[in-house]
Amino acid sequence: MAACWGTWTGRHVLSVATGAGAVYLLYRTVAEALSSAPGGTDRYRLESPDHQDGLPVEEVLSRRVCEELLEMLRAQQDGRSRSAILRSITRCVYLMDAKNPTCSPEHIQLVASCLDDHNGDTKVQALNTLRAFATRSLFTAQVQDYYPKILDLVISSRDTEVQVVALRLLNALPVPPNIEPLLRRAVPNLLGFLQWDNYAIQLQVLRLLIALSRKEELLPDILNCQPGKLLCEMLLLVEVLHGGCAKPRRPSKSPKSGSCSLYEVLFGENSHLDEHLLVMFVHPEERVQLQACKLIMSLWLYKLDAEIAAAALGKHGAGSAASLHVSPSGESIF
Repeated sequence: MAACWGTWTGRHVLSVATGAGAVYLLYRTVAEALSSAPGGTDRYRLESPDHQDGLPVEEVLSRRVCEELLEMLRAQQDGRSRSAILRSITRCVYLMDAKNPTCSPEHIQLVASCLDDHNGDTKVQALNTLRAFATRSLFTAQVQDYYPKILDLVISSRDTEVQVVALRLLNALPVPPNIEPLLRRAVPNLLGFLQWDNYAIQLQVLRLLIALSRKEELLPDILNCQPGKLLCEMLLLVEVLHGGCAKPRRPSKSPKSGSCSLYEVLFGENSHLDEHLLVMFVHPEERVQLQACKLIMSLWLYKLDAEIAAAALGKHGAGSAASLHVSPSGESIF
């Protein structure tokens, strides 16, 4: 194959990568037919001198195809062709036996080198392939070695698809040890993503922040981060929610106040949100202080109105009870 490689084009590579998938689909059709036939076996197996242990045909095929595709990836430089090859490698890795995969750390290094490709789709497919390798416990540690590189793609890339796929890969990996300084520098950028108008990025960033928050070394950095614009938007959201809850409405439209509801956490009797918000007065940005002040005043006025209404209702209830228990002559009716 190496001797004639120079005469191959990107189209030939794409045809081979697509053909590998077609061969597997053909195998599945035949295997399922054999399994469903009378007297058929549960799983069609291939016996050959190279595979004396009776591996399933799909396992043998995926291994052979993956090995060939990795060699093709090593020699191919065209971005579109590499992307197609990586896509097929990803499928093969998922098909391999998780306990006995044939790929080596050198193969993972080869795939990771595609993260530097100028073609955005090649980067996306390389990240997907690394994520497939990460599902195999034997390779999780090797993929973990590229955690800083993947995190850098999230922070520095201008391609949102690359950022989303990179975040998904980070969320599929355990947080490696000894990279706290790098993660501390990344926290403000990650919090900044929450302001983007992109649901996929927001969701993946939240999942990553949850994982990082479980590390005691990083929790103070996350809590002490002070992104002013994000805080303003969050305070404004709480103010709007509170204003909506304070409006009179039909009982069927009233917010549910279950013990685990957002309403109960923010505005329940035990929330003390107004007291917690007082710390915002020391925030370095004035707009955050003003927004916090507006929300605190709104919460205090609502509580004051509720206390006045409750006191008035109590007086009215006491007067009604007295009129029921005392006759016009002043004697009890009971």
